[in-house]
Amino acid sequence: MKTRNRTYEISILAIFTALIILQSTVPMFGYINIIPGVPAITTVHLTVIIGAVILGPRDGSILGIVWGLVALFKAYTSPGDALSLLLFTNPIIAVVPRVLVGYVAGELYQHLSKHMKPALTMSLAGLIGALVNSVLVVLFAWLFYRSKAAGLLHTNVNNFLWVMTAAVGVNAISEAILAAIVTPLVGVPLLRFKRN
Repeated sequence: MKTRNRTYEISILAIFTALIILQSTVPMFGYINIIPGVPAITTVHLTVIIGAVILGPRDGSILGIVWGLVALFKAYTSPGDALSLLLFTNPIIAVVPRVLVGYVAGELYQHLSKHMKPALTMSLAGLIGALVNSVLVVLFAWLFYRSKAAGLLHTNVNNFLWVMTAAVGVNAISEAILAAIVTPLVGVPLLRFKRN
């Protein structure tokens, strides 16, 4: 019985993986450019977070790895802007935050679902998962590329963290709110379907 369940979960993982690749390669589906020169708003995090909530932190991490590797590939082949080219060609910036999105969302859901209703737990996992990505990208950008990125954003190194936080902050807030709303809307029915 356990082998059958794992086979079923691997099938679901494959579907989520295909969705991530599709979102990452179809223009304006997974990445939406609103502010020129700033990394695009993403919807790919929704797939990773929902997958992590449904399948757990291990599979959520796998989905995060897929997202990160596709983002790394995309940065080399078709970057949306100079800042994305600079940041996301670094495997640490492209992959680590995305892996942690899946892991954190899955762990949060597993721990909080014992004490809270599924919809609220999924909403919190979505919100925190989205913020993990944004915060880590800004932090790693500051650690690795503050002087180069500051030049691209037409500011000095001392103001870089504030400018980057403000620029990415619009994206981060949009992505977090979207994740907090969409994760339970999609996750609750999927979880019911998975249990049956």
